[in-house]
Amino acid sequence: MSFALLRQAAIPQSLAAARRAASRHSSRCLSAAVAHAHTRHEQDPKDTAPVPGPSSSQQDVDVADNSTSDLSSEARGSQERSPEPFSRVQSYLASINATGAEPTLEDLEQCRPRVQPPPHSPEYIETYNELIQTLCRSFTKEQLRKFLLESLGASRHSATKRKKADYAESIIEQLWKWPTLKQLEKAKRDRTEIVSKAFPVTASELFLILGRDGMDLLRLSEEYDVHISLQRKPMALRVEGTRASLKELGERLWNIKKSFMEETYHLPSPTPIPSELVQRISRLASAYVENDSTVPGKVRIVARDEEGLTAAKRLASRALHELEETSDVPLLAYLPPGASDIAMYPHSYALYPFLSPRSLPFTMNTNGTFRLRRVGEWLTSDFREDVRKTGGLSRGDGDIVTVSEERVQLRNFLLRNLPEGIDPGRVAVQASMGHLLLTRKAGEQKAALTPPLMGEHPFSEVRQWIAQNPVKMTFVPDLPLPLLTTVPEKERVKQRLVYHALPTGASKPQSTSESTPSSTRWRQYLSLEVQLPEPPAPESFVPRRAEMPERDLEEGLSLADLEDTQPSPPEAEASSEAEPISILDSSAVHCKMGVEADLNLMIPDRPMDLHFTTRSATVLAEDEQPPEFQQFVAKLRAYLDGSSGATEPPSPPLLLGFAGERYILHSNVSVRQSEELVSDSGRPTLKELSFDMAEITQALCESSLDLETNQKSMHCEVFCEELMSETAWSKFLRDCDRLSALREQSQQSPESALLDEP
Repeated sequence: MSFALLRQAAIPQSLAAARRAASRHSSRCLSAAVAHAHTRHEQDPKDTAPVPGPSSSQQDVDVADNSTSDLSSEARGSQERSPEPFSRVQSYLASINATGAEPTLEDLEQCRPRVQPPPHSPEYIETYNELIQTLCRSFTKEQLRKFLLESLGASRHSATKRKKADYAESIIEQLWKWPTLKQLEKAKRDRTEIVSKAFPVTASELFLILGRDGMDLLRLSEEYDVHISLQRKPMALRVEGTRASLKELGERLWNIKKSFMEETYHLPSPTPIPSELVQRISRLASAYVENDSTVPGKVRIVARDEEGLTAAKRLASRALHELEETSDVPLLAYLPPGASDIAMYPHSYALYPFLSPRSLPFTMNTNGTFRLRRVGEWLTSDFREDVRKTGGLSRGDGDIVTVSEERVQLRNFLLRNLPEGIDPGRVAVQASMGHLLLTRKAGEQKAALTPPLMGEHPFSEVRQWIAQNPVKMTFVPDLPLPLLTTVPEKERVKQRLVYHALPTGASKPQSTSESTPSSTRWRQYLSLEVQLPEPPAPESFVPRRAEMPERDLEEGLSLADLEDTQPSPPEAEASSEAEPISILDSSAVHCKMGVEADLNLMIPDRPMDLHFTTRSATVLAEDEQPPEFQQFVAKLRAYLDGSSGATEPPSPPLLLGFAGERYILHSNVSVRQSEELVSDSGRPTLKELSFDMAEITQALCESSLDLETNQKSMHCEVFCEELMSETAWSKFLRDCDRLSALREQSQQSPESALLDEP
């Protein structure tokens, strides 16, 4: 039934009513006229006298007859003048009404515009109002209500007490899904009105929402164009912006907080994590970590995903174990001849601020680091030890003292408390170059350059202050100055895992004498070293020193650190793509098990300090290795050849049990290893290489990347494989003197240094 037909359906009622009204009006007019004429010309009973002229009664009758005939003729004339189509339309509409046909939803859809104007445009409001008027003119109130009942069922939109315009609005908004004018007005207000709202958060939620250095929160602020600040009491995020932005940001924050994961973890050692270390672990792991005050060694971890939970567990366990180990490392000090208090002109020492070119170990307090150095004097040309005059460690003229003022021999001290059953002839010693750094108290939050011990003092007073105050000394490895810019001729890429036994009663080796605070502490360890395959580089491509960025040279980074950033020639890329990487074989995997002990030697008269590690180890065959090592190597082999389909290298276990002991992961590093030749002048000349090879120091340099913390470190090491051999021991001490006393970078290039003659 079309809209035009609906318009015509209303015509019969109006036409019939008009015709009936006209007939009644004509009849009333005719009757009134006759009655009036009859009354007007009726004689009065009192007035019966005849008058001159025609008879009055006859005249009245004639007038009445004429009037009646005139009215009847007018009525007949009006009927004769009505058009013929009116009768046909009336009959057609009457037949439609007789059938009882009603408008349907299809007829309602005919009123719906084909294109909806944009909701936020002026045309939308105009079209909306016109559409309501059209529906109200085209349908009755009951018909509109019936449409709502058929589409929505019995609801508040089809209530009987509503107005006709309300039904029309419900059809437009509920059936046709047009936005309401109230919604548009509210949306306009939300887009323009600036409001402020506080979103409550907890400490863990705030840490994770902030992200690393607040970058995630800054990204949210830029994405939703709002200003976000922190409200302390109660803790909340105070957000200023439009209503729409605040609504969207609130939904985003709710979804973010809903995705957080929480877990309670028991550390391997029942000791709480130091408060200054909790924040650093949280930053490295991107997870919120806090100690449980009720149970020592229990921590609560909140992270975004499972990876964050795992990283926090590993770092917290490692950090706590490393803190316990470093606190047990004995500290010795070497004083060259003339530096002691009994000398005629004793030297003075002071704590100087130390700024490392690389990141410090995550277990250190980085608010203030200091190194003990000798104070320069006006009448001396140099404030450092001249090894050629003093003889250094190899001659033995100086003094090596403990914190308790005990003078000791270095080799004898390294062999103190050697576990029973260990042959001293099988003990090897490794010396690492670096700096012994003293850190400020843990409770201090702000970084400061003021040392905890002010002024310059004789070494005896400094030693006494260290013994009386609970200071923390940490060894940080580094390269000697001449080796910072050397170009490694050949490098080996390795992955090294080191596990230390947990300090339980069963894992402590039995020693020949009781341990004292100034004696070495031996521990059991497991190590796995895997030499990784690397595509051969073309011989023609050798990085030049001139290509090194100036900033990296200032920070003390070697060319080995910049290998990934240096552009490679097309030939190198082509060869690396053409030759496949060889798969790991058994000869590339080395596993050792044994005991080791650490010792720190402070040398304030030299640019660098020394760290000694004494080891006695046994090589384990492939079938003798822990099952966890075998599984790790298998996964690594599958990762390298691509058979596993994994996108990330395998991760070693945090804890493992082997030979009745429980071990914890101490380090998981990727190493680039090279061998360097060093002489007293830095790089050896051609003559020194030809005739004085016995006097050349062969140092092992490593660039290590901690795969757990992504922190980089540089190592320079020398070895003594036979500690009881006098020749090997003397050579080892000379190498330590040479590397720790080097203080100037070589001004010659590696090529010219080999060709120059003295």
